[in-house]
Amino acid sequence: MSAPLTPHQLAELKCTSNNKCAECSSQNPAWASVSYGIVICLDCAGIHRGLGVHVSFVRSITMDDWSNDQFDRMMRGGNDKWNEYWAKNASAAELASCNVKDNVVGRKEMAQELKAKYESEIARSYRELLSLADGVSRGDADSSSNILSGSHQQSASSLPKKVVLPEDPLPTVKLYEDETFSFLLSMLLQSKKLLIAWGIFGAGSASYVQRLGHSYTSAAVLVMTAGIPYFFTKMGAKLLGAVQMKNRQDAFKSAKNLLVERITVGRATRLANCDVYYPPLSSSGERKAKVGLVFYPGALVDRTAYSPVATMLSDRGIMVVVANLEPTRLLFNVYNYNLREKIMRMINDALFLGGNGIWEIDEWSIGGHSMGCFAAITAVAQEMSSTVKKVVLYGTGAYPDKTYSDCPPLRDAAGVNALVINGSEDLIATSTILAGPKKEKIFQENMPPPLPANTTPSGERGYTVRKTIVGGNHAGCAAYGPQTFPTPDGVRTITLEEQQKMTAKLTADFLLDS
Repeated sequence: MSAPLTPHQLAELKCTSNNKCAECSSQNPAWASVSYGIVICLDCAGIHRGLGVHVSFVRSITMDDWSNDQFDRMMRGGNDKWNEYWAKNASAAELASCNVKDNVVGRKEMAQELKAKYESEIARSYRELLSLADGVSRGDADSSSNILSGSHQQSASSLPKKVVLPEDPLPTVKLYEDETFSFLLSMLLQSKKLLIAWGIFGAGSASYVQRLGHSYTSAAVLVMTAGIPYFFTKMGAKLLGAVQMKNRQDAFKSAKNLLVERITVGRATRLANCDVYYPPLSSSGERKAKVGLVFYPGALVDRTAYSPVATMLSDRGIMVVVANLEPTRLLFNVYNYNLREKIMRMINDALFLGGNGIWEIDEWSIGGHSMGCFAAITAVAQEMSSTVKKVVLYGTGAYPDKTYSDCPPLRDAAGVNALVINGSEDLIATSTILAGPKKEKIFQENMPPPLPANTTPSGERGYTVRKTIVGGNHAGCAAYGPQTFPTPDGVRTITLEEQQKMTAKLTADFLLDS
């Protein structure tokens, strides 16, 4: 069944190198050649149409209907993959004569060059390999990157072992309702103001019922005093539970494919408690790294969405452990969640159970995105500051309050340094809807002080480094979106790939002291 691409699919389709035409590098192309999984501009689409559908099948990204198979083929392709394949296999003469980006030519000459390129044996072989990847990739088991990265002589016999990510359990609305109700009750019990408001509201409601002419005993009035607010709290939890279920954020398929690719080559694994992204082995074959990072996802966000940044960090020599918060993808409060125990279990599993040998990590850091930052801050501020000296926070500007955890000021933890990365277009981290108008002031008062200019960090006194990625938004540190809950996110003015690269670089430089 065919249908127009959804906003989610559009964002995923143009999240990396596909923001430019594969042929002439024009910005914001709106057409695609499904045959090669590439995105092209209007002018180049006209030339591709002239080649015939047996050579290049062209679709409009915004106006045409797409089948699932066509969209999946685009996800397995990509401008970079095709251009890299062409550059690797074409002769010097073919590269020189079919390079429309460098050759200043008219439309007629450009059409001739593209005709020669796409009627070549290399283009035919690539189409066949992409079709082969289609067959291998049914059911989310994607080995296409490995297939398409080689020469055009590669065959099905050289395909890597098929990897299938296990399905995560799906939550029910009832589960979200129960979690939310527990959280709201926790808010009441932790806040004297809310408890007083509960009593006033309940007593006022009971008094109002009595004034309507009903006669009740003192016991009945007391029951109504507690019961009426309880009823409204229950209704609020029911409403919020449905909202949370609706706003779950799945990872882009490209992020899932990347994780599968890393698992296939032994650079990642999916465990029950976490996903682990391994650094390369040392030159002597040792499984040893300087830094490890335990990372908590944002509320309702699929942990797989962080695979692009996690992969880039692992390539810099950092082991990354992304917590599994399925099925709810939420950590409302930590009063019934032993953070230290959970984190130590994830670290132990990453070091010993990954099927990749036993690893040694010199030092560990903890990080998070959005609401996941609360878990990272609380873990270190409460009881892990003696061993964890660095905290990495994406998309945040709020400090955990009593409704979430009994979290002391992080600035009181000796020698703990923090990195805070926000996008300039992030409208969620700057929103005061949930944390109130004083959230920034409270955040600054509790976080380690800013590092003064031209100052060398001291091991005795912690500091906070705040970085802004110009053009980035809230969801841009991961591969999901668009995000509209609890408030609509801003629109990126840079590509997703650019924001993720900057995020990974800032993080790696901070963790590695480089």
